[in-house]
Amino acid sequence: MKIIDCHTHIEKNAGGEINTAELIVGMGEAKIEKAFIYGGEMFNCSNEDLIKEASRFKKELFPVASISPFSAQKTSLKRIEIWLKDGIIYGLKFYTGYEHFYPADKIIRPYLKLAEKYDRPVIFHSGDTWNKITGAKLKYGHPLNFDDLAVDMPDLKIVIAHLGYPWVIDAAEVVYKNKNVFVDCSGLMYNIPDNDDRKSITKLFNDYFQSGASIEKLLFGTDWSLANQKSYVKLILSIPLSPKQKEQVFYNNASKLFKLE
Repeated sequence: MKIIDCHTHIEKNAGGEINTAELIVGMGEAKIEKAFIYGGEMFNCSNEDLIKEASRFKKELFPVASISPFSAQKTSLKRIEIWLKDGIIYGLKFYTGYEHFYPADKIIRPYLKLAEKYDRPVIFHSGDTWNKITGAKLKYGHPLNFDDLAVDMPDLKIVIAHLGYPWVIDAAEVVYKNKNVFVDCSGLMYNIPDNDDRKSITKLFNDYFQSGASIEKLLFGTDWSLANQKSYVKLILSIPLSPKQKEQVFYNNASKLFKLE
């Protein structure tokens, strides 16, 4: 079975080295064919760095530009449009919660309009925040906030990251209600999972489906390097889904949304 990891992060260390090679090794161990990569200021990895690293592994890595509306070093609209138009980037990533803006705020609307124009998805952090990052505010990343944006821009494809955890039912309702909203299942577990963890994750998936949200809207992602890809693949494979459903979650849904094939 082919696998796309739609949610990974690459990071530049103090010596200027980027951990892309580690990602490629991890993908091989997990039998992941392709991955979408994110950078951003919290990972000390610029969009230019991201694109350069992806160019080294054109068959495996696909860059998604990170947008920080408050950064003095933010990428210009003009450059983002060039990258979108030329197919250099495959979407835009926003760190709602870590940064203090709502998905429908006007400050990011020009970037959203570009993504809509070139039919590329926008991915938003949602739900819990990493406790090592100070100043994060959960209210900005609550999944119910994405309903406003989905209604305001019905042709914009929106991905709620992390199933909106812990508000999975709320995220599922937004997905169910709006044809243009999707979720990824990244970042739900960072340790090596045991049987109790598998039961917990299965319950989250059941909550998602019982809310009426579609299997076609669910994307596989890990949140590497915070999560181990091989363990995460094994975890999600343990959830009782049919072979066809697993193909959708692990590959087909992301391939269609990001227009890989």
